[in-house]
Amino acid sequence: MDETEYYEGKSVVMDYYNKKIMAPMVRVSTYPMRILAQRYGCDIVYSEELIDFKVKSSHRVVNEKLNTIDFVQKDNNLVYRTSAIDKNNVMQLGTGSAVTALEAASIVARDVCAIDINMGCPKYFSIQGGMGSALLSKPETIKDILTTLKRNLNKPITCKIRLLSTDQETIDLLRVIESTGVSAIGVHCRMIPERPRDPAHWDRLENILSNASFSVPIIANGDIWKHEDIDACLKKTKANSVMIARGAIKNVSIFSKPEPVDLKKVIQEYAELAYQVDNHVVNSKYVIMGMLSENGITNNKEVKAMQVSRDYDTITKIWDINDKYKSFLDAEKEKEQNIIKKLDNNNDNNNNGAEINKEDKEDKEDKEENVENKLKKQKIEQEE
Repeated sequence: MDETEYYEGKSVVMDYYNKKIMAPMVRVSTYPMRILAQRYGCDIVYSEELIDFKVKSSHRVVNEKLNTIDFVQKDNNLVYRTSAIDKNNVMQLGTGSAVTALEAASIVARDVCAIDINMGCPKYFSIQGGMGSALLSKPETIKDILTTLKRNLNKPITCKIRLLSTDQETIDLLRVIESTGVSAIGVHCRMIPERPRDPAHWDRLENILSNASFSVPIIANGDIWKHEDIDACLKKTKANSVMIARGAIKNVSIFSKPEPVDLKKVIQEYAELAYQVDNHVVNSKYVIMGMLSENGITNNKEVKAMQVSRDYDTITKIWDINDKYKSFLDAEKEKEQNIIKKLDNNNDNNNNGAEINKEDKEDKEDKEENVENKLKKQKIEQEE
């Protein structure tokens, strides 16, 4: 891997104005989905939420086979994968502490373009750990986390919140966050008790931004399902950028295509990317099932076949790209054989070199012995 190229890919100036952003989505915003989203015109890609303790216990590995940087735990469990082509990548951390947030962020800072703090997840796991939406009622903790990261890292820091009970409360919270020097603030246009089935409140964000101005870009998130919704959301809310979640799962071409690309083609592209980058098949299956579900496809032959699939051979057969998969495996096998041959040749050369060195050593020893014998003979003659 050319690490110069890799680091150049991460040395970007993050601009959060007029951007189309893929949201952090549990088990979806993994490496192959981020790459596919960028192919379809996504400007900034967020990782799924990664818990600070999990990240800080990982270590950095250069994966020469895949040309990626991997963060893995002691049991070799992959936490996060990125590469030179994973541009404008943002890691979202789940944290409730400035100390552990900084420890985790410091591990990955050189390999991501920005760090985002999750302040919107309403699930029990996050709340009981003082993370996610639990932070929304703790402005001092929010300030501590964000200012600590800003002070210690030379990276853009952002966060994603939810609407509070009233617009004024939300404005007050946005002011607190703005004062920490963050680069952008994402606003999920739902309140803590609300779920995806509840409509997003674009009107509330519109009211907030009509009654308060901010020095940092505000990113609107919620109910962006079609490409045309992007402009509609920006126009309605007066936000600076949009963040797309389930609309991207439904069809990742939403970022650039007025008409969605055929779903089968999208799934084929995703599956091909997934096996090429060695994405865990369980995760890839989950993402494909999500694509089908978001399109209301829950009971056809492909769904039934996917439900029992356990490997890429099966998945690629379902989506008619098994020939490509087999060709990929053959090419990978040939690469491995060539590497083995190269190593064997190097070993042979080393062995030949060792034999030559041995012969040279023996010749040298013989010459030294001859010289020594001559000297002895001369000494004996002199004595006589």
